Amino acid sequence: MTPPERPPLPPPSPEHVEAAQRLGLTMKRLHRHISSRVMRGMQDELQGHDLSFSQVTALHQLRAYAPLTVTQLSERTRLSLPAASHLVERLVKRGLAARQENPENRREKLVDLTDAGRSVVNRMDTEFVGAYITTFTGLNLQTILAAEQHLQALLDELEPLSPHCQEQA
Repeated sequence: MTPPERPPLPPPSPEHVEAAQRLGLTMKRLHRHISSRVMRGMQDELQGHDLSFSQVTALHQLRAYAPLTVTQLSERTRLSLPAASHLVERLVKRGLAARQENPENRREKLVDLTDAGRSVVNRMDTEFVGAYITTFTGLNLQTILAAEQHLQALLDELEPLSPHCQEQA
């Protein structure tokens, strides 16, 4: 199911583009403080489950959009159809994903996460949040609260544009 089309936005002003660029550079600086901790956690998860980066990407796409056909997953992961099909086969064999017949088109298979697949992605999320907690707990409380408030304002505008990116319970 595709979301309804939104009317095109007017082109941004030069000031708007500059502000977005500055925010992007600021976020990049923030990411540098977090990324080494996140990558260590991701590496542990990849090695612990013998997963490739493409498989982890597929797990995240499935969490956001499932159920997906193999073709849709191939498009979302930017893998060829044969590579995506092979990737799904490996995830199914490991018990991280499941396939079932598409009731609307019996020639297609739909792919979804299993509880074990959800658990892998949730553990990665926990590691990710832990990296932020470790980084931010040494900061002034007022700085943390102000940053959270401003980031929440950004998310309040951004999430209606990308509903699949919202937190899932």
